Amino acid sequence: MKTISIVLFLFSCMQVKSQGLEEMQKQFPGKMAIFSSINRVLEISIKKNTPYAEATETTEMMILDETANGRFNREQVYHSSFNELKKVEAFTLVPDGKSMKKVKVTNFKTQSSRSSGVFYDDMKETTFDFPLMTKGSIAHMETQHFNKDIRFLTGFYFSNYLPVAHSSFSVSFPAEVSIKYIIRNDADKMIAVAETKKGGKKTITFSAKNIKDYEHYSDGTSIRYYAPHVIIYVSSYEVDKETVQVFSSLDALYKWNAGFLANINTQPDATLKKLADSITSGTKTDKEKVRAIYTWVQDHIKYVAFEEGLEGFVPRQAADVCRKRYGDCKDMASILTELCSLSAVKAHFTWIGTRAIPYAYSEVPLPVTDDHMICAVQLDGQWTFLDATDPQCIFGLPTSGIQGKEALISFGPDKYELVKVPIVPAETNLITDSTFLHINDGMLKGNSSVNYLGYFGSDVFRNLQYHTGEDERKYALQRMGKASNKFMLKDYKFTLSEKGDKAANISAHFEIPDYVKSIGDEIYLNLNLEKLVSSTPIDIDKRKVAVENEFLYTINQVHQLEIPAGYTTDYIPKNVSVSNDLFTFSIDYSHTGNNVTATQQFLCKKLYIQPQDFATWNKALATIAPAYKEQVVLRKK
Repeated sequence: MKTISIVLFLFSCMQVKSQGLEEMQKQFPGKMAIFSSINRVLEISIKKNTPYAEATETTEMMILDETANGRFNREQVYHSSFNELKKVEAFTLVPDGKSMKKVKVTNFKTQSSRSSGVFYDDMKETTFDFPLMTKGSIAHMETQHFNKDIRFLTGFYFSNYLPVAHSSFSVSFPAEVSIKYIIRNDADKMIAVAETKKGGKKTITFSAKNIKDYEHYSDGTSIRYYAPHVIIYVSSYEVDKETVQVFSSLDALYKWNAGFLANINTQPDATLKKLADSITSGTKTDKEKVRAIYTWVQDHIKYVAFEEGLEGFVPRQAADVCRKRYGDCKDMASILTELCSLSAVKAHFTWIGTRAIPYAYSEVPLPVTDDHMICAVQLDGQWTFLDATDPQCIFGLPTSGIQGKEALISFGPDKYELVKVPIVPAETNLITDSTFLHINDGMLKGNSSVNYLGYFGSDVFRNLQYHTGEDERKYALQRMGKASNKFMLKDYKFTLSEKGDKAANISAHFEIPDYVKSIGDEIYLNLNLEKLVSSTPIDIDKRKVAVENEFLYTINQVHQLEIPAGYTTDYIPKNVSVSNDLFTFSIDYSHTGNNVTATQQFLCKKLYIQPQDFATWNKALATIAPAYKEQVVLRKK
């Protein structure tokens, strides 16, 4: 029977190949390969009074073009202690005359797949290569995962890095289990939902057809912001006629989270108390105490991401973190809250999602909504968010990656507060560039002094941690470079504030060959040595993914040219300014005494430039791009 099944399967695949290749080429023109199908089946049952989940997923990739040969061989399967991989099988169906030859994958390699910015991380990846991936080939993969904890069901994404002809996700569960789901990023109602009942089980099936491959941009948001997907979760289940709540509300999520804190820092530690007293010695206010504690933790506790299983949710004892001098985000939160407490300042464990996650607790009260833990302290009636995983974050500012996010602040086993982290104003993150130029033997020379404040200053401090010697010079060149790739950095100097505000300054001398153009008695010079805005418009027809700014900011830039002896100004460009909901921009020219000055200013107003904003952005560029081409003209007297 098994042999007959294989023959029938191969015959079926031959029909798909012969009938489907041309159809898929027409359906997805210009694509080298597509997923003809991606199907996941999730089975939930009750075993030993506990929900049990097992997922089987089958994918098939079809190669449509010779240019794809060898480009899509590599495949990865991700799994963890919560989502254990039970089986993986793969093979390629290769055209062989009028038939298809099945070539199995036999070499599977499993290794750790860690990421330093996650709340827990025991992720592994199993990789392998599909053999003989040529035009007409079909790559088939089947995996089976076992979910050890029903709280960690994985979401399903309908789009992929290649177009998908058909994608489906079904979940079957008994009457004792209550399932809820959230559909994200499906404004066009592409995802069809069907519900059926059979033999005491209910099945919900989500399906979609002809799904475009998702876009990737280095300045874009994560795919969770725009890729259509389903988040499915167990709300509750019944055992012996009693209802067990899982994630029925934010209250239920908080109760589960708070359970991990029950035994943390419950016993006083004399060594930690002595340290707290030492750190806060001489301080007079709570704010001074918290600042001193935060700075000490940043300077003395190294951030290391090392989590596995439920340890990814349980902070370690503050005394242990102090003794080891390292910890993950939860451990940083633990020692911060305890040192504050020992200094008579109320501090709170706080769960939060970084900006890579678009969900809010008020919309998605699930573990997928957060991936980080910090400490929150109320000072002078305002919440201050302490994240010591960034040793260069300025006290009083949140780390840039949590701006605008909801923070779940713990007040005990049954009490919490949901607070939105503020977005740091653009005026706080400031670059002020003062550059003075002169022309010597036809070469443009100058000196610059650039001040960096706010997140900009933190970035300079952070980079200087890792850039020394020649690397430091390269970093200085990167920050100070202007006008063209012929920019030559001469001497430079970093000046770093010791006040804790992370203010930084870089000063430098430089030369730029071939930048000044002389024609007859005239000298032409573009005083906009740096373009603060790209002149390339956004492709509105192609791009549907928002542009993400790390933070709001302001740049003030002055380029002052000393007019060479024997010359006078013949033409000074007109001033230009643009202001909209996204940014404010201006270039102002002035002629005072023997100097011509161009003052360029840019103020970024939004963290996210949404697709509906692209037309506004492009309209502004239509004014800015010509302005960037304008040149000052000097004429010999």
